[in-house]
Amino acid sequence: YLKVIVTLGKVAFDNCIKFYKKNYLLENKFRFRHGVKYHLPDGKILIPSYHPSPRNVNTKLISEKMIISLFRKAKRISKA
Repeated sequence: YLKVIVTLGKVAFDNCIKFYKKNYLLENKFRFRHGVKYHLPDGKILIPSYHPSPRNVNTKLISEKMIISLFRKAKRISKA
């Protein structure tokens, strides 16, 4: 079953939070920060990520190393 949600970009993050605010009692403590681990009210973990678009890669906002690290983190959490 689903344990971890990785959102690629702020738009995806905002929409995920919007869904949870609509369907659960959710505090306003959620801010978009790359790689931060948030606990959701249904037991899932939310991990926001910068979008791996060419613009973000070219401006070095995100790198291949950062993405690989983030998905390894998500994999470790999902196996716990």
